[in-house]
Amino acid sequence: MIIGDMDKIDRISELPEFILHIILSILDTKSTIRASVLSKKWYHAWSSMPVLDFNIKYFKKGSDIDSNYSDDDDDDVDDDDDIYDDHTVKQFIGFVEKTMQRYFTRKYRITKLDIVLPHVDENIDTFVDNWISIAVQNQIQELNIDIFDGIQDYELPEILFRAKSLKVLTCNNVNLRYYEKMDLVSLGSLSFFLGRLDEDMLQKIISLSPLVELCITHRDIRNLSLPWTKKVYKGAECDSTLREFVYHGLGSTSRWAWNMNLNALKNLRKLKISATTVTDDIVSEIAYGLVALESLELKGCSMLKCVKISSISLKKFVIEGEISFDSHNLVEITVDTPNLLEFWCSCDLEASVSLIRARDHCNTCFLPQWANFITIAWFAKLKKFLVETHCFKSLDIDLGCFSWMDIDEEVLRIIGITGSPYKLRELKLYETNADLFIFKQSTIMDYLDALFSTCNPDVLSLCFQNLPPEDFLGYLKCKVQCSKHPLKKFEVEGVDCSNLPLEPSGLEFRFRLSWLSVES
Repeated sequence: MIIGDMDKIDRISELPEFILHIILSILDTKSTIRASVLSKKWYHAWSSMPVLDFNIKYFKKGSDIDSNYSDDDDDDVDDDDDIYDDHTVKQFIGFVEKTMQRYFTRKYRITKLDIVLPHVDENIDTFVDNWISIAVQNQIQELNIDIFDGIQDYELPEILFRAKSLKVLTCNNVNLRYYEKMDLVSLGSLSFFLGRLDEDMLQKIISLSPLVELCITHRDIRNLSLPWTKKVYKGAECDSTLREFVYHGLGSTSRWAWNMNLNALKNLRKLKISATTVTDDIVSEIAYGLVALESLELKGCSMLKCVKISSISLKKFVIEGEISFDSHNLVEITVDTPNLLEFWCSCDLEASVSLIRARDHCNTCFLPQWANFITIAWFAKLKKFLVETHCFKSLDIDLGCFSWMDIDEEVLRIIGITGSPYKLRELKLYETNADLFIFKQSTIMDYLDALFSTCNPDVLSLCFQNLPPEDFLGYLKCKVQCSKHPLKKFEVEGVDCSNLPLEPSGLEFRFRLSWLSVES
């Protein structure tokens, strides 16, 4: 009888409230609402948790304030503008206002505040200002504000820039104007997407805040000098604390006009530049001058033609050409990096690639440019690339970048007589575009035949959304036979589920492959 009573005790509900807060903060909005009905203690923990997520996309249309968010099983969210009529927006604003006033009155701590709105107008901006003011008074550490319409202007209030506790600021479609008074002594991460940007204000934030991460998505920044040094007492200066910088230019046609003091950026580890007109000379200067840089990514930079990288510290280099049918600007890539571990390339293998002093266990990820198709020329270029660089032991290929394949027996025969397949430790195939891949299932085995004529991996890893594993096992068992080095046998090595909590399609199957030798 005692044992039966013990089995009925709700041990989780007896946990301290701050532990319940941690549990609820990990869950999504719908799950937290469902948990709040378990008991009075869960409801109180939900109504006082320091992480607040107000997203109108999950707000139930026509609901009462008490029911606030939809708890339907349907996770599909329709983003059409007509869903967010005036009545729905008014209800949502009322719910958020009621919640924020409760936190203000009871002095509940707010460590993180997420706000997602379709728009902000003269009737709403006062409410948003007030919510941010309450969050600042309640020791806000992270603020994420997203106005996904972005037609009308909203300026972040001045009080936010005097928030000594603020560590992370992410804003989308809001305006950053200049304020004289600022006290962001804890700000370590700033992400700014679209909106109007006061360059003097950005310069001031960079100079006075201990930024570690900076991400800017903006069409045109013309006059910004970034020495990235921070003034300290008695006029002395110290090196920048910045470790990661991301800039996305949205395809801006203006030339790169950022003045970067490379000597001051001694702590920068990651740099990502995309969709802007940075030149070959600037890239070479940046890679050579940033002495601690470990990761450099160049994506969609249309002016790059002959990229030359020399770096002692660089471990990861990513270069992706501009995505278009007629974009083949890259003609040469030279990388002198003795500590390189990863090389990601998306230039259709048209460019001449030279890796100097690269380690012999480097991993390459090949991301073909969008809308390309696979032909015999593609496999010939891939094989030439692997043989000439001769340092890659693993290869990743994104099949989702291909719109269709043109492979037949003649292709396999020609590939087979061009020399022995390149030996790999591991080959990983995955697809990131479900719609395109649906039409390629009938040719996936022809593709593997051609690929195995190009390279022989010891391990084959697969991560597909639309190809059932049992179908693939049947294909391997019955159909795969390379034209030169037949597949002798395969064994299932394991299944990796580590990405499943983050991505529903993150199931990876691994196969150990054995190959017949030339003599056999």
